[in-house]
Amino acid sequence: MKKRGKSAYLHQPVRSLDMKKTRSLYDLVRAFEHTSFQSRNLFKCFEVFRKMLSDPACIIFMGLSGAMIPGGMRKVIRDMIEMKLIDVLVSTGANIFHDLFESFGYRHYVGSEEGDDDALRKHRIVRVYDALMDDHEINQVIYLLSKVSEEMEEQVISSRRYLEVLGHRIDDDGSILKTASRCGVPVFVPALSDSSIGIGLTFLHARKKNPSTGLIIDQIRDSFEIAQLKRIAKTTGAIYIGGGVPKNYIQQLGPVSELLFRRESGHRFAFQVTTDDPKWGGLSGCTFEEAKSWGKIEKASAYAAVYMDATVALPLLVGAILQAGKICRERKRRRFQWEGDRLKTITLA
Repeated sequence: MKKRGKSAYLHQPVRSLDMKKTRSLYDLVRAFEHTSFQSRNLFKCFEVFRKMLSDPACIIFMGLSGAMIPGGMRKVIRDMIEMKLIDVLVSTGANIFHDLFESFGYRHYVGSEEGDDDALRKHRIVRVYDALMDDHEINQVIYLLSKVSEEMEEQVISSRRYLEVLGHRIDDDGSILKTASRCGVPVFVPALSDSSIGIGLTFLHARKKNPSTGLIIDQIRDSFEIAQLKRIAKTTGAIYIGGGVPKNYIQQLGPVSELLFRRESGHRFAFQVTTDDPKWGGLSGCTFEEAKSWGKIEKASAYAAVYMDATVALPLLVGAILQAGKICRERKRRRFQWEGDRLKTITLA
């Protein structure tokens, strides 16, 4: 191997940010290319995002964990759906419940992580770090969700189908779930029971007189449905906001495709916003290099990770992409035609 001289290492100077010349989020994120640490990693994520949006065949999956709606990210995620920045959403049940909570007219309130939690409990106020919610309002939404489920005609459905029907019944244009249903963006919650939505469905189950009747959410049907999305798509990209179940659910589509369809099919593009560290052994910190060993990421893939708070990184990335403009205007909406749990076609509109 030919040895590299000093000039091969010292050829690209770091450039100081010039905030006097920064007029937009797009300017700022582009300028991060020449800085260091997590700001440069944020630029790398921006570049991967732009590549996946520019690929005309790419289906983009987003994994959403954490408390993004109490963190003020509801409209950011809703606009990502409407502006065609993502095609499939995989979320924790908690994020979708928080979206539904606001859809019913309730609000999250500014609080403090240093408050008196015993006093909050006395007043039936719950805390999500430094955001507050009225526990009575939470219970009211849980009860209303159980009533909606009783009105559904289908008995055994996936979480995707359940949330699609629920989204069409919401009367709030600011809702993530309503926007997804209107735009035909599938929403999967693979751990639906681990949320207040699951509590509402448990409440429904407890009232059943006949155990064989009532609504059943079939999570294996979810796995079959999302696997078909990966099989039909020529190219896929993945966005991970945090980790947990949504991240692994999207990551495992490569190995699932190999087992079900005899086709090696990792993601070609991927970026992650996380604060988790891989050396503790947690999946949420698992790197894309590790994912390659599982066939979850293609060998010749483009990927990046930024280690920072998602409530800072996500609006910077989305704002910069929207201000770049051309990509969003030219990208086509992906339309998915379902017949029961079978995906027939994916078309562009």
